Amino acid sequence: MLAKIYQLLKFYRRNEKGALAVEFALIAIPSMLLIFGVIEAGRIIWTMNTVQFVIEETSRYASINSDLSTEEYAIYAEEKIDSLAISSTPLQVSSSSYTEYGISFVEIQGGYTITPIISNLFPDGLGVIDFRAVASEPVVD
Repeated sequence: MLAKIYQLLKFYRRNEKGALAVEFALIAIPSMLLIFGVIEAGRIIWTMNTVQFVIEETSRYASINSDLSTEEYAIYAEEKIDSLAISSTPLQVSSSSYTEYGISFVEIQGGYTITPIISNLFPDGLGVIDFRAVASEPVVD
C-alpha cells in the first residue's frame, strides 16, 4: 500500500502537465495590470496636454477678441475640446485681465476633472484628478 502511494506521488512529481497554466496565471495578472496602467497613465497625460492646449488656444482667441465675455470664451474652449474627442463636461473656464508694464494681458484659467477608469474601484472618488491650466496673452488692439 505504501509503495503504491510512493509511486503515485513520484508520478505526480514528474508530471508537468498544467505547469504552463499555473505559470501563465502567475505572470498574466501583473502583466495585464502593468499594460493597463501604462495605457491609463498615457490617457491621463494626453488629456492634461489637450486641456492645456485648449486653454492656450482660448487665450490666443481672447487676446484678439478681448471684448467678449467669459461665457463666450468658455463656449469657444468647449467647442475646441469637443473637436479633440475629449468630453467638455468637466471643463470650467474663467478669464481675467491685467496690465503689466503698460501692456494689457488677458488670462484664461481652466479647470478639468479627470476620472480614471479604475476610480470606480476606490471609495469616494479617491482616484479623481483635478487639473488646472493657465495661459495669458497680450491683448491685441
